[in-house]
Amino acid sequence: MATVVEHLYDAAQRTAMSMSETDATQHQQVTPPSNFTNQPLTPPSIDKKPLGGPLRVIAFFRQIQAGRSFEQGTWIEFQLARGEYEEIESTLQQDDVLGGYVKDKIRYDYDADKRRLFVRMPSGVHELFIDGVEDAIRSQLKTIRNESGRRAQFAQKVRPARSTIIRIATGDSSSKSEYEPDASFWHDNAEYPGVVIEVAYSQKKKRLGRLAENYLLDSDTSIRAVVGLDIGYGKKVSRKATFSIWRPRLFDTADGSELQAVEEAADEAFRDDEGNPINHPGVRLRLSDFACEELVQDEMGDEDTEICVSGIQLCQYLAAAESKVRREQSLIKHSFAHEVKKRKRSETPPEEFGSSDEARYIEQEQRAAKRTADHDSNYEDTLSTKSLSE
Repeated sequence: MATVVEHLYDAAQRTAMSMSETDATQHQQVTPPSNFTNQPLTPPSIDKKPLGGPLRVIAFFRQIQAGRSFEQGTWIEFQLARGEYEEIESTLQQDDVLGGYVKDKIRYDYDADKRRLFVRMPSGVHELFIDGVEDAIRSQLKTIRNESGRRAQFAQKVRPARSTIIRIATGDSSSKSEYEPDASFWHDNAEYPGVVIEVAYSQKKKRLGRLAENYLLDSDTSIRAVVGLDIGYGKKVSRKATFSIWRPRLFDTADGSELQAVEEAADEAFRDDEGNPINHPGVRLRLSDFACEELVQDEMGDEDTEICVSGIQLCQYLAAAESKVRREQSLIKHSFAHEVKKRKRSETPPEEFGSSDEARYIEQEQRAAKRTADHDSNYEDTLSTKSLSE
């Protein structure tokens, strides 16, 4: 993983340098700080400090927008300082083209408590697999809706919301954390989804546990269950796939009540190392998991029921997703019997970039460049001082 992060750092660095040099050429009155343009940036230790800073994040988004390919199935982490996430959001709001692209095409989470931004790079297998799991749950909800009674009325208000943004206030931060889960199910009258589903890859399993804690605890248990599906993407030897389920639990301690996220099902296998399905009961949820306790008691009472996705089903959905991606080059598409000319509408000239917008953009890039240069200068000075002392 260190190789991937180093590659991303170098690529983002080149983009950031290119952006600064282009601005300096096109706008002669704007001169970026000399130590940013003339000296190579020294990245912090990859093992100890992830990449950070608004300039690097925006440069990374621009690379994705330009079609640069990166390893799929990974989460890229950026460590930010106070106020930098708001600066990134401001940049995206002012740049309609990039902002629109990021909103439509790029998924990322922001942990306001730790000030960490995670850019998600889902694979085709990832997306197809989660669609199968979501459809299985939705089908059971439809069956319950067709029944009579209070639980049928409750189920009629629960809907899949896929990656709808979840914004949660944290006690230690003035800003809100933002998450775009792989799948989620919301009750019409609930502020937060009751059930969240995340697809994890083996190297990100520990991070998923932290994410589950954030969902359950920061929402004050309004989110009732987090399902993690480890599909082992990228494994060269084993094809084993597992699932985990976290739920909130209140404990009585000497210091009073303490809320924790408990992993009730931990790494339960639904596919073995050779890729064979395992006859496991699978993911077992309750209808009462799909909304906060107050809504459940008010609308459904004790009329609960189970919603399950068996291990065999999970394995089938994963195998179908892998097969579809594997056969991409041999899939059937329409072809014309004779040559056909294609004519598309003329592209409307893009709106002129106003001088005031341009000035704001340049100023913003300069501030980010100077802050990055100062940070790297301080980092290099620290290394030099350490070297001299030794």
